[in-house]
Amino acid sequence: MKDEDIKRWQMTLEVGPNASVHDIKNSYLRLRKLYGGGSIVLEPLEDEFPEKRRMKILVDLEEAYTRLLELHRNRTSPGRPAGEAAEAMAVGEGPPGGPATEPGAPYAIEETVFSGPALRRVRERLGIDLIEISKQLKLRTELLKALEEERFEALPEEIYFKTHLKSIAACLDLKPGKVVEDYLGRFREWKRAR
Repeated sequence: MKDEDIKRWQMTLEVGPNASVHDIKNSYLRLRKLYGGGSIVLEPLEDEFPEKRRMKILVDLEEAYTRLLELHRNRTSPGRPAGEAAEAMAVGEGPPGGPATEPGAPYAIEETVFSGPALRRVRERLGIDLIEISKQLKLRTELLKALEEERFEALPEEIYFKTHLKSIAACLDLKPGKVVEDYLGRFREWKRAR
């Protein structure tokens, strides 16, 4: 990847060179919503922003988002050849299911059951640190580790960590209902076995 391409993608998504995956995703979603049509901001400028121009911007946003995620993946996977990250994403090794089938939609996940280790694998594939999620959700990293390691005895009451699971799932572009259902199923099995 050329430096000028990277700078162009960063400018398109309005992110800096040190942007995290979370920053890239949030900027992409914000801009996609803005230019996606029906925006109250662009409505008065409809003559200056015809449909064709908005569609070009949306295509550019999609490319920038995909390329910057690929770049981030290459940086967080030392020793991986440059073009291999895109191939990994295509077969489901990168961000789960590759780019969302519909921009801004949750990723399609091939995991059958969302266990703690499955959540950790998804987070690592996205290149997101526990500390980043901890700061964003204002949760202790010890709690996040306990969730991923399924140390159920270290978790708070079910009602509390259920809410935490929903928030974590949203951070990882997963379907919160599926994550909570699967994880609570495993927790309840553990609880019955005690």
